Amino acid sequence: MKLYYANKTRSYVTFSNFGDDLNGWLWPQVLPGVFNDDASESVFVGFGTLLNENLPQFKRTVIFGTGHGFGKLPQIDDTWKIYCVRGPLTAAALNLPEALGIADTAILVNRIYRRADTSKKYKVAFIPYAWEMENSPEIFLEVCRQLNYICIDPRWKVEKVLQEISKSELVVSAAMHGAIVADALRVPWISVKSNAGIPDFKWKDFCQSLSMEYKINRFYRFNSFSGKNPVFKYFEIKRMVSYLKKLVHHSKFQLSKDLVFNDKLNQLEEKISLFKRDFKSGTFD
Repeated sequence: MKLYYANKTRSYVTFSNFGDDLNGWLWPQVLPGVFNDDASESVFVGFGTLLNENLPQFKRTVIFGTGHGFGKLPQIDDTWKIYCVRGPLTAAALNLPEALGIADTAILVNRIYRRADTSKKYKVAFIPYAWEMENSPEIFLEVCRQLNYICIDPRWKVEKVLQEISKSELVVSAAMHGAIVADALRVPWISVKSNAGIPDFKWKDFCQSLSMEYKINRFYRFNSFSGKNPVFKYFEIKRMVSYLKKLVHHSKFQLSKDLVFNDKLNQLEEKISLFKRDFKSGTFD
């Protein structure tokens, strides 16, 4: 069975993105011996906003914690096996039973990642949206330098991102999987919507799955200006520094309740056990 996620399968993805790459780090540890690169026509679709018309047709498709949010709904037929989806909004959109809207399966990081030294090193970490970090990293690095925050680059290797999140007392994230993993590692977080093109649907879906309200903190950049202009850079940095400083001091952080979070993990582990039984029986051959 092949593991399907954005960076491995879409030619337009030209840089690493933590939220996608985490699939390749996590799933082989959760499901050892399941994935290979042979000619199998069966695929396992993990977390990511992939449930749309762009998801290719495969001989057998396993859905495990995937979300809707972009584009049109996919065509689901009897070649699909859906164990769970990201949250209640995705389940409703696909006309699935509400019980299948468990959670984004990236929260399974809680069961896998361990750091020997549990001490905290940073008061605040900021995680920009990957596309924006790719296009103007110098702006975010300077903002974090002025605020004395660590800037966690979502293009870093997965284990480095996990390590830096776990070392932080608070995470401010424009990247949804930065917030999801912070929650999974029990680090308080604050969301920032930095681009009008990012759908609220997927954030709401994730938050509702863990019985939280999505608190929208909008900070849209001056995308009509050139990032190469030094005057633009100066005012962009000044504006962002002011916004983040106020956000951290005046916004209430979010963190799912332990009881809710652990219940979701237990539900996901039940689904994992079910998948293992199905896989062993040859259901996807």
